[in-house]
Amino acid sequence: MINSSSIARAALGGLTGLLLWGPTAASANTNYSSPTAFNRPGFASTQPWDINDNGVIVGQSDSEGVREGFIYRAGTFTSFSHPEGAGSTVLAGVANDGTLVGSYWTTAPNGPSIQHSFIYADGSYTAFEIADSSSTSIRNISSNARYLTGTATSLSGGSYAFAFDRSTQTLTKLSATGDSGSIAQGANTLGQVTGSFTRPASAGGSGSFIVDLNTMTRTEYLDVAGLGSPRFRDINDSGFVTGFAGTTAFVGKLGDWTVFTPPGDTQEASYGINNSGTVVGWSRDNTSFNFNGWVATPVPEPTSWALMALGLAGLALRKRRQA
Repeated sequence: MINSSSIARAALGGLTGLLLWGPTAASANTNYSSPTAFNRPGFASTQPWDINDNGVIVGQSDSEGVREGFIYRAGTFTSFSHPEGAGSTVLAGVANDGTLVGSYWTTAPNGPSIQHSFIYADGSYTAFEIADSSSTSIRNISSNARYLTGTATSLSGGSYAFAFDRSTQTLTKLSATGDSGSIAQGANTLGQVTGSFTRPASAGGSGSFIVDLNTMTRTEYLDVAGLGSPRFRDINDSGFVTGFAGTTAFVGKLGDWTVFTPPGDTQEASYGINNSGTVVGWSRDNTSFNFNGWVATPVPEPTSWALMALGLAGLALRKRRQA
């Protein structure tokens, strides 16, 4: 359920402060601002997972081992917990119409925690479980609310990536032969899905993929900006992809990557991206093991600034002549 309590933007300690690190353009047409800290006051860890075109951010915040979903909208954090999720709730994705997807955990008597996935729209919850799986995890929803992505554990063992088209009610398994594990994490309105796979080095090694659901074409990536074994996490309608490799986060597309290099003993990961190119991600402190959220935005290229300046100069000259 959505709790009525919220935290005003004025209470955000680090939201407007810059982290002590910055991005580098690995191959250089699109540049990004230095990430801005995005942490929920009162919680030890904040992990933003997705951002929609209206600037709404969703994710999870942790305190004393309990995970709680959150929605950040117009400067305010709102808690979100599934009514059956006494253990934990995580919000993994948000569409432009406000549809939410995520997971919650219940604990069986004398047994382990059990994960359940859900869709929340118009005030109602809909369970989402794949019939031939022992566990289903929704990882994202496209901005038009049509495509769901995620990973499921087969009853026979092993995990596989999936995409679900809510318009046609079609489930598509996306794992390739030889994958020992696979995750589908992001989807855009064009039906392009991003994800990652785990594969032994003898079978080519681990990496990421983009699948076009319209043609079922799968393109694999074993390297991004010199970083091996990339993990793709989201894709927008312009084809910009977020992800990470090892401890380093990145955003961009083939031949145009911006890399966020972690400071000191930390790990960086970029997750959600909207159609304006704004990225949300997190840093993990490998000493305290806490997570700190961040937001990064694209900045105009020098050429764009020059064109803008010329346009303004022309406008000023025109006004002078009219005067």
